[in-house]
Amino acid sequence: MTLTERNASLFLLIVTCLLVNHCQTSCIGKTMLRSGGISCEEKQIILDEHNRLRQLVALGQIHGQPGAANMMEMIWDDELAAIAQRWADHCAESHDSLRNVRRFAVGQNIARSWTTRPPGPYDGEPNWRRQISGWFNEVQYYHSGYSKITGHYTQLVWGDTFLLGCGYSFYYDPARGYTKNYVCNYGPSSWKLLLFGSSMCIWII
Repeated sequence: MTLTERNASLFLLIVTCLLVNHCQTSCIGKTMLRSGGISCEEKQIILDEHNRLRQLVALGQIHGQPGAANMMEMIWDDELAAIAQRWADHCAESHDSLRNVRRFAVGQNIARSWTTRPPGPYDGEPNWRRQISGWFNEVQYYHSGYSKITGHYTQLVWGDTFLLGCGYSFYYDPARGYTKNYVCNYGPSSWKLLLFGSSMCIWII
């Protein structure tokens, strides 16, 4: 299926779901419009953007941030992705308290954006580059140590973290509108990040 065909199918699905309320979802009171995991192309975008930004930090190219010789390259982890997708499909507004795996503790970044404007054929697609950059841009508030206003950034660039898995869903929320829901899990996470909690941000468009 080409990208054009896929987007046309998504548009038809959105119309059908809203007209007959026939989409299965674990989101109580909401209508799921897209779920089912991340494509190979999206996985590569997510990894490339994480590693590009982490490399900038590692090389000392971010103003006010020291270089990081121990910065590891991120690789995709299917278990973390499956857990992230499960949580994205729940449309939950909190963090997943059951995200840890037997191998290690898991950090988590969550974000949502929504609009009341009815979506067109392309509007259900995630914009991973924009979202990951938004997390990273918290660096402007970072000084040293962990704080909740820089939790996304801290998790994204944690040097010992090298496994990544993300999930995405797109759904209609009668209270807010058409919602893009991003979830990324990171492992292994620092105990400091787990102690204070990972972060969530919300965008309204």
